[in-house]
Amino acid sequence: MHYHKRITDKQWEDAKKIDLKANLVNRTAEERQNIDTNQDSEYNSYVNFVKSELMNNKAFKDENLGNVLQSGIKIYTNMDKDVQKTLQNDVDNGSFYKNKDQQVGATILDSKTGGLVAISGGRDFKDVVNRNQATDPHPTGSSLKPFLAYGPAIENMKWATNHAIQDESSYQVDGSTFRNYDTKSHGTVSIYDALRQSFNIPALKAWQSVKQNAGNDAPKKFAAKLGLNYEGDIGPSEVLGGSASEFSPTQLASAFAAIANGGTYNNAHSIQKVVTRDGETIEYDHTSHKAMSDYTAYMLAEMLKGTFKPYGSAYGHGVSGVNMGAKTGTGTYGAETYSQYNLPDNAAKDVWINGFTPQYTMSVWMGFSKVKQYGENSFVGHSQQEYPQFLYENVMSKISSRDGEDFKRPSSVSGSIPSINVSGSQDNNTTNRSTHGGSDTSANSSGTAQSNNNTRSQQS
Repeated sequence: MHYHKRITDKQWEDAKKIDLKANLVNRTAEERQNIDTNQDSEYNSYVNFVKSELMNNKAFKDENLGNVLQSGIKIYTNMDKDVQKTLQNDVDNGSFYKNKDQQVGATILDSKTGGLVAISGGRDFKDVVNRNQATDPHPTGSSLKPFLAYGPAIENMKWATNHAIQDESSYQVDGSTFRNYDTKSHGTVSIYDALRQSFNIPALKAWQSVKQNAGNDAPKKFAAKLGLNYEGDIGPSEVLGGSASEFSPTQLASAFAAIANGGTYNNAHSIQKVVTRDGETIEYDHTSHKAMSDYTAYMLAEMLKGTFKPYGSAYGHGVSGVNMGAKTGTGTYGAETYSQYNLPDNAAKDVWINGFTPQYTMSVWMGFSKVKQYGENSFVGHSQQEYPQFLYENVMSKISSRDGEDFKRPSSVSGSIPSINVSGSQDNNTTNRSTHGGSDTSANSSGTAQSNNNTRSQQS
């Protein structure tokens, strides 16, 4: 203005003496990312996922995200706005949490296509500022037993759902001792009861049988087809959710959706297509392949329906009129952490539910980033370890179609729960005994699950 003679020399000199910074309001990095309240904040987690998927397409290689978003493109997604709002609103509901430190991540997929219907990266999630807990990996607890033990056993050895395994009060593998949550043996159990009640010892024995009969890498290969990849060998701790068994809710949702979808795996994907300002359509392909036989998928689905029945690890959290299966998971701490922080023996670090219907698959993780004394930041006891189940039940009851749709029964199976067989195959080691032994058991996050250094066991 001085240059253009619109102010006098004196006004110019006076203006230069004013400290412009003195009137600025100090704001945190988080506040700078959120200049105003986003009226569509329930979509933040979905937008976060879309941006990541958008830039993974070769059409935008070496491009700047901001430039791409400002280029006039139109992005067509798989989001269901009503389901997304329902999920995020329920996630933001404080009644599902122990305290403000508790974190959550949840993903909902279309079971048939793998399309990302809804996603929540956390409570009051803000894009850029917060980590997306739905895409971050977490210790999985017992969530992987269908993929590392029973699924491979049915796929490779054609076990019936009432295949018999001898449970034990303790069991040694590779020098470590493992136990069930109640430290008891439940005698001869069917794999149906063992899975839905999530006993540890039968899962380990099933995993060992697969390795012995189908090859050492058979469990690893089965999991890999479902997007659950391990760099090294799978040991007993991995089967129970410790050590290297860390995956995100989005990864687990994709894996469990394959069970609901007759064995066909689709990786989670949010984008259908992108249309540029010039009208060019950029297609977004996603991974889709047969991950397991239809009989394996159906038998796992029927077994996991039992999770919601009496004595199952999610009993009481099903939805009336909706056919659904699920696997829960609980992760504990290493022995030194219990001692250092004076944690109760029944304190857990991570809790999960991975549920599926013919329509939707939903995975929920809850946990804490920091440990506090006396279990303040832990899930202490079964009631607190049910928090993900309450959230799952609440959301699924609102979004599910109560049309009676069930998992498609293939011609490759015969019989019904508790005794389903692969057609034309004879399992000579079965039991008709029904076991009512308890609930979920799982590994501690250090990878020494229920070993002789840590005899704590968890249920969920």
